Amino acid sequence: MKKNVVWWVGVNNPNHSEKFGGYEYLEYSRKSWEHWCKENNCKFVAFTEPVEKDLIKFRVNWQKAIFVFDELERRGIDYDQICLVDSSSMIKWNAPNFFEMTDRKFCGLRDTDNMKWTYQSIKGYENFFDFKLDTTKYINSGFIVFNESHKEFFKSFKDLYYDNVDTFVDLQDNIVKKGTEQTPFNYWLQKEGVDVKLDLPMGFKLTHMHRRSFFAYNWQLKDDMNPYFLKWGYIWFFNGFAKDQRSQVMKDVWESVKNNYCSNYSNIDDLLDTVEHKDTAKYTTSRKFKRDVLETFYNDEYKDATLLELGTSQGQSTRMLSHAFKHVYTVEWDDWNIDQAKLRCKGRENITFIKADLYGAEWSLPKTDVVFIDASHQYQHVLLDIENVAKHMDDPVYIFDDYGLPPGEVRKAILEKINDGTLKLSKLIGETPDQLVSAAGTKFIDQEGIICNLKE
Repeated sequence: MKKNVVWWVGVNNPNHSEKFGGYEYLEYSRKSWEHWCKENNCKFVAFTEPVEKDLIKFRVNWQKAIFVFDELERRGIDYDQICLVDSSSMIKWNAPNFFEMTDRKFCGLRDTDNMKWTYQSIKGYENFFDFKLDTTKYINSGFIVFNESHKEFFKSFKDLYYDNVDTFVDLQDNIVKKGTEQTPFNYWLQKEGVDVKLDLPMGFKLTHMHRRSFFAYNWQLKDDMNPYFLKWGYIWFFNGFAKDQRSQVMKDVWESVKNNYCSNYSNIDDLLDTVEHKDTAKYTTSRKFKRDVLETFYNDEYKDATLLELGTSQGQSTRMLSHAFKHVYTVEWDDWNIDQAKLRCKGRENITFIKADLYGAEWSLPKTDVVFIDASHQYQHVLLDIENVAKHMDDPVYIFDDYGLPPGEVRKAILEKINDGTLKLSKLIGETPDQLVSAAGTKFIDQEGIICNLKE
């Protein structure tokens, strides 16, 4: 079956290592695109080994374009639409699927960042092509989308280069000195009359981000310190940086957002590595508790389900739960805890924080499919939590933390509601008393947690 393909260009060219400050950045770009492809049922294909070994006459930027169809066919890859993208980019984990926006046309993004550079490059190649280029349709060749109907165009572009390789090398190195294949590619698109769609959302083209203040944020919104590129962008291009900066900048961005790139329904251990557990942070659950929750809910059956968390604390479990459920509503009364949780959950856009006193006001919380009860551990409060959920929701699944916490008030309330038929025990989860290691030094008297009312 044919799939949409991302043709990711990540050749490590030793001739340009100093120019680019090394190639460490390739790792962060690749991880982001591999994740996006998996989430959108696309095939990720990496172009890492050049076809022509002479990287002076056949620069990587030329090879990425003139050999794309040859390489896909050589590797036996059935393709539908193809996105050619440079490795100086990262794609946001939940970026929309641009393949669904193409109208099956050739798609490009207008390049308007450095008009002087563009003008000089266009003028430099004008005599060779003997053609008047429409500058309003000039595109960036670092992100283009096309399909099999454009195969002949790419073949002709390849023939053009092989027929004039020495001339092109002289133009780009000694005469024009403005780029490699981008301007010739634009000339050839227009000369060959290719219909180019130019109206993909601007969020797909965040280039020269440091010059356009995309790393800043609105300081007036005290509860929202997300930088503009995270809020507005879908693809982030790290071009224009000094040669010794790009890898470090991309690394810093990756470290701040990498938790969002844990693919759904797999890599549970990778996801668990992104949060703390009870052995080092006393106000959260154990690693086994979180694993048991993920193994129960981190699947297709619950991917569209919502969850209400009673007791946010500092957001360790909140962040973990946001990967398993479509949306998480989390309730906390303490301002400091909320601030800490928001920092810990930075970048997770499917979490709603609610400040409320569960025991001092009338219940007015959203209905959800699953409820995680981990607020007060007093018997009367746990009882009230269960009764409020049962009264205001339509038979949700219950997750309880601290079932075995001494002196046993949580367990007492749960067992009472199991006995009266409100709850039905599904399974015990988390660590047993003899295995549980708590940073607080607390010795449990029963299993760490329990799940009730799972649908059969």
